[in-house]
Amino acid sequence: MKRSAAMLAILAMSAAMAAASNAWADEACYKKAQSQFDLTQCSLDDLKKSDDSLNKLYRAMQSRLKDDDDTKKLLVDAQKKWIAFRDAECTLATVRSAGGSINPMNFNSCANGLTQSRIKDFQAYLNCGKAPGGQDDDDCAIPGPAK
Repeated sequence: MKRSAAMLAILAMSAAMAAASNAWADEACYKKAQSQFDLTQCSLDDLKKSDDSLNKLYRAMQSRLKDDDDTKKLLVDAQKKWIAFRDAECTLATVRSAGGSINPMNFNSCANGLTQSRIKDFQAYLNCGKAPGGQDDDDCAIPGPAK
């Protein structure tokens, strides 16, 4: 009985995580999947795409900070800590499926959702000072492009 309840909880969590990252998922990959291995590969591909997008934004932020070593160091430190947080958070979120074949897919889906959120954070940094009535560019952690 306890085992059935645990399995239901794992399945519910998996569905929730898959739904959360579904907005960024390659639906065709998941529809073609024939096995858990295939599903895990789809989730890994999604995570890699998100990670590539995040890295592109990270490089843009570093480029804007080329003359500001102190802030650049803060960015590097924050990103290292964010990666550690993401991995720890997803390990916690997927603890009930640990050791199971679904765990890597669950972890990838969790990491993808958090990476998508981080992408939005980076976009906000890069767009700081551009919105009418928003912050002055001088108040932004990441300055706007050189004029």
